Amino acid sequence: MSRIFRLLGCIRFGEVLLLQGAPVIGLILAPGMPSTIPWATYILFLSASFFLVAHMWMLNDWADAELDALDRNKSSRSFVHKGLKPSMIGGLSLTLLLVSLGLFSLFTLRTFGIALGITALGGLYSVPGIRAKGVVVLSSVIHLSGGALHFLLGYTLFAPPDHSALPLAIFFAVIFTAGHCVQEVQDQEADRLAGVRTNSVVFGKRPMFCIAVLLFMISYLDLIYLATNGLVLIRFELFIIPLFLLHISYAYQAIQLGLTYNDVGRFRRQYRIIMACTGILICL
Repeated sequence: MSRIFRLLGCIRFGEVLLLQGAPVIGLILAPGMPSTIPWATYILFLSASFFLVAHMWMLNDWADAELDALDRNKSSRSFVHKGLKPSMIGGLSLTLLLVSLGLFSLFTLRTFGIALGITALGGLYSVPGIRAKGVVVLSSVIHLSGGALHFLLGYTLFAPPDHSALPLAIFFAVIFTAGHCVQEVQDQEADRLAGVRTNSVVFGKRPMFCIAVLLFMISYLDLIYLATNGLVLIRFELFIIPLFLLHISYAYQAIQLGLTYNDVGRFRRQYRIIMACTGILICL
């Protein structure tokens, strides 16, 4: 029993819940949403989405087992340190995937197809032998596509995508990609020592961090476009611009401090709070 609890403890519940923002907001903004929907529909959808994201995290942890065990910043949190075998993590990842796809199969073929697309991108990024994580640019393209699909997963639940789908999906796709670039900057030292050719290893910390900030700027510009065209009801002069300036100030502070592991980790926590506030404003 203790082993089961240790195994479940490897699921990064905080990270998984954070990544539910895109599909949940997509669901709230979804066109063609019926006026009355049984709560069971929401529960099934959110459960399926949670299990799908949890599967991808576990798959990545399984693929990074040796790398995380050697990383002094992550070794204490790795499942190897907890006495668990890679086969157990792989089995849990597969179980989460099967449960997720089983739940998604209860919805439309469109929704199930998007879930399959997200699954394929996760496999392409993590699975050894393919391992797009170590392929420059491609790893970011996968996150760009994945961010859009995560939003569309909720947005197209009740109806096909409409004219608003693309500009809305771009916002989440760009944020998802920017966040991935920041994570690569944080993990650069460990990836370089392990021979993983991420964007940050190839191009350098500062250039990749600047690219991440540029992508965040693009996401704010897209949000202003959405607001001025009535696709989201946010007063950009009251909310978006102040949040943007705060975001930039945090990024500048991280650069000034040298982009160390802890400094970038602090910036990740800061911009996630900003993005969470932005998501709440979009929903309201």
